[in-house]
Parts: sequence; structure tokens; C-alpha cells
Amino acid sequence: MLRYRHILIAFDGSPEGELALAHAVAMAHSFRARLTIVAVRPRPKWPARPGQEDLEERLRAAADGVPDDLGVTTQLLDGDVADEVLRAARDGEHDLIVIGGAAAGRVAQDTEIPVIAVHRPNEGPDLAA
Repeated sequence: MLRYRHILIAFDGSPEGELALAHAVAMAHSFRARLTIVAVRPRPKWPARPGQEDLEERLRAAADGVPDDLGVTTQLLDGDVADEVLRAARDGEHDLIVIGGAAAGRVAQDTEIPVIAVHRPNEGPDLAA
């Protein structure tokens, strides 16, 4: 039977990142898995996305929102989002990556670890509610 034990969430504080976190928490409950929430600040030479200046606060708030019965760690990294998520997943021996946002395609393409890409639907119910 398929069982995930250590789930990595690529978190950027966006609505898609929040939705990815919600999916990962639900999966962690189902599988009794540990969570690692990874946030990546782009290199200074790249223009920062809105909201990136408070990414550390958002990461802390995301971890604080995880139910107490789940093990959670956080990592705040600097660099290329896809590269750093892939490195963190590999180094942490994660067996699932949950990601929302633009880097999801590259992460899925460049890893052998299963990837769940989460995006907010354009129409229909708000899955984050």
C-alpha cells in the first residue's frame, strides 16, 4: 500500500501556497506523515514578488497553523525556487512534494519524487474554504 512518510510543502505565502499547505496537512493526517514547509526567497538580482519581504513571517504563521499532532519543520532558503525545492526534497529524503505556483512544472519535471501541483480554480468552489 502506498504511504507517504515525509511531505515537503513548497510555500510562498500566495493563495496557491496556502492551498498547497492545506492539501499537504490533510494528506499528512491521512498518512501520519511529517511535514517540512520550505519557503524560498529569490536571489536579490531578480525582482521580488509582492509579499516576499515578509516571507519569513508567513512561513512562521504557516507552521503555527499546522495542527499540534503533526510534526513540522521549516526551512527558509535563498535562490532559485525550483532548484532549492528540489535540493530540499532530495536532502531531506522526502517522498512527496506538494507545491503551488509557477515553479510546479519544473519541479515535477526534474524529480523522481511524486509531485502534487495545487492551483486555485478559476471557477467553481473555493477549495481553500
